[in-house]
Amino acid sequence: MLENFAVWLTDTMLVLGYVGIIVLMAVESSFIPFPSELVVPPAGALAADGRMDLTLVIVCGIVGSLIGAYVNYFIAAWAGRPFVLRYGRYFAARSPSFRPAA
Repeated sequence: MLENFAVWLTDTMLVLGYVGIIVLMAVESSFIPFPSELVVPPAGALAADGRMDLTLVIVCGIVGSLIGAYVNYFIAAWAGRPFVLRYGRYFAARSPSFRPAA
């Protein structure tokens, strides 16, 4: 069963190509919980087989991670501290000693 999943994952990565690596790594680097372990190993296996270029796989992974990180940064810069102070209690438990700064 695990072998079938690995084959399916590798085939899917081959179909998605380099753009798929960028998109999936951007999703992984954003706030959506998606593990990069589902993206990088199949792409690396395809590069080892010669069906993808290893340098492009690495560059696409880096570019995708940076895109996801920049999206998070710009959302945080736009929404900022007022958003966290107003809605933060709905996303995480606060410790009893937590007091927002004035």
